[in-house]
Amino acid sequence: MKLFVLFLFVFLFGVFRMSAQSNNAQSVYEGERIQSVLFAYGHQPADSLKAVRQKQLVEEAFQVYPYTHFNEFQVTYYMSQIKNLPFVEEASYHLVPQGDGSYDLQVSVRLSGEDETTSRQANLFEDIKAFPVIYSGPHSLLTFKMSASEMAYSNNNAWFARPAPLLDGNPLAENPAGKGYTAWLEGFAMGGIYGIVRIVPKWNFHLYGGAGYILSFSAGRELFTDKSRFHGEVEDAFAGFIGGKRLAEDHEYAYSVLYGRKQFVLGNGWLIINTSMNGQERAGLQINPRWAARRLFLASLRWNRVNFQAFQLRPNELPIFYSHTILNGVNFEINRNDRFQLGASLLHSPRSEVKYYLPDGTVLNRKGLWVYNLRLYGNQPAGRPGWFYKTEGGYQTNSRYKMRAYAWYAQAGWSFADSPGRPALSYRFAYFSGDNPKTKAYERWDALYTGGTGEQWVQGSNMYKIVQNSNEMSHLLQLVYSPVSKLQTVTQLWSFMAPQSNNLGGNPGLSVMKGWYYGTELNLTVKYFYSRQWYFHLNTAFTVPGSAVKKTIPGDLKNWFSLMAFVQYSL
Repeated sequence: MKLFVLFLFVFLFGVFRMSAQSNNAQSVYEGERIQSVLFAYGHQPADSLKAVRQKQLVEEAFQVYPYTHFNEFQVTYYMSQIKNLPFVEEASYHLVPQGDGSYDLQVSVRLSGEDETTSRQANLFEDIKAFPVIYSGPHSLLTFKMSASEMAYSNNNAWFARPAPLLDGNPLAENPAGKGYTAWLEGFAMGGIYGIVRIVPKWNFHLYGGAGYILSFSAGRELFTDKSRFHGEVEDAFAGFIGGKRLAEDHEYAYSVLYGRKQFVLGNGWLIINTSMNGQERAGLQINPRWAARRLFLASLRWNRVNFQAFQLRPNELPIFYSHTILNGVNFEINRNDRFQLGASLLHSPRSEVKYYLPDGTVLNRKGLWVYNLRLYGNQPAGRPGWFYKTEGGYQTNSRYKMRAYAWYAQAGWSFADSPGRPALSYRFAYFSGDNPKTKAYERWDALYTGGTGEQWVQGSNMYKIVQNSNEMSHLLQLVYSPVSKLQTVTQLWSFMAPQSNNLGGNPGLSVMKGWYYGTELNLTVKYFYSRQWYFHLNTAFTVPGSAVKKTIPGDLKNWFSLMAFVQYSL
């Protein structure tokens, strides 16, 4: 108990001593799904025709669309273009979290009514208030980005107080947390420079790129080890081109090509979001600061509400798990404003050493994997109450051997957007197949690079460390509530089961289970969006082991309680 009290003191001390941030080094919002883009105008001209034209120019300059993923650097550039319009006095944006896990992007613009023919000159450090912008011109931007974070994490009876059997054979395990209270600190700091410049006005063609370096540390007894570590390496390092225009008759197009180290998110992260590993020698196990793939080629083309992407991904794995994986894919999406999106993806792995294990001792690998994916999202317009839903399905085969794995989920909820606190209540069922030894086909679902946050595909703060979206069925009842402005609470009740007692390829201590019920978990998360720069986060989780764990793992198993808090600052 004394150690637990010490943990709380150290966390509170860290909050006031250090500028810190969330689990994505770029920004707490980086990679999050934008549900809607809303504009608010102040000080409009008396001439209504002039006001309409000015608003049109503002919205043409801001080429961010619903059902895309937040990219802080691109949004910063488009905001600079709005600010450089001669009739704009002020412009800012902020993101508002919604009950379905998405964000509304709200852009506020104060108009001046000045003559539209005048233009502003580029500036270099014109005003200290403009920092971290280094250079801003009518069609160019050079900006510095930095973020830092500190986290404190405590467990009581981690691994259900039986770490030895549950971590048997795990190469990361060296004096891990277990029975009783344990705690540790970890954090990161990242800095980088990002730039964009228009070189072909007719096509609105821009060159852009960026590079960032990240430092991370861990101290104390974490889930796998008690070794203190400090590590630095490149996070972002990419270049490409981007452009697009709004045409007559409400038509618009956008295009981009990117290559290098960069994060990639497919859909809501069900298949691809965690394209980099953390922990071990890199430290930062739970704060999870690294997201950029080792190599990413991404080409995108949008016409009106239709979006097409082609990509090749090489994940940034820990050296101890390096698998030489290459993942190729195409993705097609069509949406109806901010109300509805239908998506389809096809993925293929031409090279990989990720292993699949069979009960007879046969070892297969991911090479030759094909993944077929369909998804459907729907919701109400921003600020309106009503139903929202998400559903997605996937089927996996392999060109080198017989494989037949499948997974799907369905989520439905109701948003009380016009009620105090804007509560949103939802239920989700998810199924990920396991391998049945009695059949000739391999049927265990390959979770690829799933994850993200607790509202995405980290299913249970504690249970996700036991079972990770393969051979798993889960029920989730979730309540999202905002008691005051800028604060959001997420309460989750989870129930986890296994489709198959054969669990080879999962937790080593549960390779062959004597039951099907993994356990039950209750999560409470508190998020405080103080500003676009400052973010505070608290999470507690209480997990009760089920029959699959109790009957398979010998000894006295105990309930697992964890408490995590971090603060993040990004500029």
